[in-house]
Amino acid sequence: MMNNEKGYKPGKFFGWVFLITWGSWLIAAYLSYNHPDPDFYSVFLIPGLFAPVLVTIAFIAMPKNRQIRKDFFQRLFDVKKVNLAPLVKICLIMGSSVILAILVSVLFGGSLDQLQLSEDFKFSAGSIPVLLVMIVAPILEEIGWRGYGVDALLSRFSLLIGSLLFGCLWSFWHLPLMFVKNYSMNLLLQENVWFAVNYFASIIPLGIILNWLYVKSNRSTMALIIFHIFLNFMQTSTQMTEWTSCIQTIIIISIAGLIVVTNKELFFPNIQVYSELEA
Repeated sequence: MMNNEKGYKPGKFFGWVFLITWGSWLIAAYLSYNHPDPDFYSVFLIPGLFAPVLVTIAFIAMPKNRQIRKDFFQRLFDVKKVNLAPLVKICLIMGSSVILAILVSVLFGGSLDQLQLSEDFKFSAGSIPVLLVMIVAPILEEIGWRGYGVDALLSRFSLLIGSLLFGCLWSFWHLPLMFVKNYSMNLLLQENVWFAVNYFASIIPLGIILNWLYVKSNRSTMALIIFHIFLNFMQTSTQMTEWTSCIQTIIIISIAGLIVVTNKELFFPNIQVYSELEA
């Protein structure tokens, strides 16, 4: 747990992020059903996507946050901070979770054809280019979440509680997209409500996994950007069905649990993770 003397304000940060994001995305959701041109309402998706990084910039720009600002830029641009061992390890583990989920699904009648590479992305972002969203969104999110949000939570809570809180907030942050016509989450809801529930549930254990990598990579924002982009492509690169995605969520929860159990010194409050900031 990090000393809050550094000036972190988690409540205000997430309050502003949600206000901007939900405000713009709910407008987009309303217009998606009341305006024929998807290019028009898709414009309102952009402010919500930028909200985490914009609020982060506003907070670290405050004169009293000079030390936080210096730390922010170092973690974002210092390549030496990236620890390749845990990054490669978790990429292999998460990639294997896709294969394992598909193999398990075969026991319940699923097809091995799911292992084939997808001809197109299993993702829809209205009129916004999918490839752009899959690359740009992780960059913007991680600069915001890791640039201020996660540290703000960990200034008050242990790594375990802070990660669970972040996972829940991160999941809840996406909620308005469920109501934007023809967006991926909206299509999941139309197909089966449990597929939509699974999407939101899968994000929570990812909060633990990402924060574990964050700490193991010397709090490198760059490492998290790389991993987040990898996650996006991993989830859309095969022909995995949504039922199989539900199986994968169980596997991801197990991975997160195993990480906590094998890293007790990091996830429980008697260990100070951020000693470098407190020197």
